Amino acid sequence: MDKLATEHAGKATFICVNTRTIDDAKQYKSAKGLTGTDLVHAAVRPPAEYGLKYIPHKVVIDKSGKVVKNFEGVDLAADAKAAVEA
Repeated sequence: MDKLATEHAGKATFICVNTRTIDDAKQYKSAKGLTGTDLVHAAVRPPAEYGLKYIPHKVVIDKSGKVVKNFEGVDLAADAKAAVEA
């Protein structure tokens, strides 16, 4: 995800939702070597619209805020590119 955040900087935002604490999110980011400045970690509950059911869970949201892909069949690299180019 770090590579995608760098590749799509200024055009897309990648969010890692952590259901624990912000410190846990920071530890995860460090452990995974994630350095992208557009990579945001949020703590506690994600918005209900994300439809989070499993961890890990990937959601693609278009420029207007509409969920276009949710969990099943998400190819993050291809879907991020398609969302940015739409």
